[in-house]
Amino acid sequence: QSRHYRRGKIRGLVEPMRMLLRYAGIDYEEVVYEQGDAPNFDKSVWFDVKFTLGLDFPNLPYLIDGDVKLTQSISILHYLSAKTGLFPKGSNPADISRYDMIDHAIEDFGSCFYGLCYDTTPDNCKANKVAVVTHGKEFMKQFSSALGDNKYFAGDDITGTDFWMFEAIDRFVKMEPTFIEHDNLKMFMERIRGLPELKEYFNSPESTYNWPLNNKHAVFR
Repeated sequence: QSRHYRRGKIRGLVEPMRMLLRYAGIDYEEVVYEQGDAPNFDKSVWFDVKFTLGLDFPNLPYLIDGDVKLTQSISILHYLSAKTGLFPKGSNPADISRYDMIDHAIEDFGSCFYGLCYDTTPDNCKANKVAVVTHGKEFMKQFSSALGDNKYFAGDDITGTDFWMFEAIDRFVKMEPTFIEHDNLKMFMERIRGLPELKEYFNSPESTYNWPLNNKHAVFR
């Protein structure tokens, strides 16, 4: 069964969902809306169709799965997690709320990175990098505490949250290779990389994992 994603030709916010679908063995169709080149960075390829797709809140990325039409990354992640069974087993409302809280903390963590990447000039990006990386490491302390001695953030059960977390941390590592300071998070990242279901994803030259992180107008891609 196909899941349909629409976003620019970048890893961006959709990459954790690609990882989830690859891990679950789900085929999907992807339509790419690629931003134009400098100096105008034209986005009409998306804006021309944005309000024609029947989306309640038109945005990128979006998902169409039969009659289901969703935007907002965390909503899409939660839908796919539940649909593929990559959801914490035996969870009660308190557990589910905790995982949801972690997902939103990851979103805040990612916003630090994106704010720097889309800063106004390369000089501003360079000047603000240390402060942003330092702030990111404060989040990492919290993530390390939340993970503890568990394999994944829901214990032994891998969920969409783990792919969301991997991508958010990996973005920072692309910018600052020594970013991860906590052993349990280092092992977590290695554990995701070592999943047999994602071997091709991480190793194929054609994988979207090798795509730029950000759009063409970003100062760090």
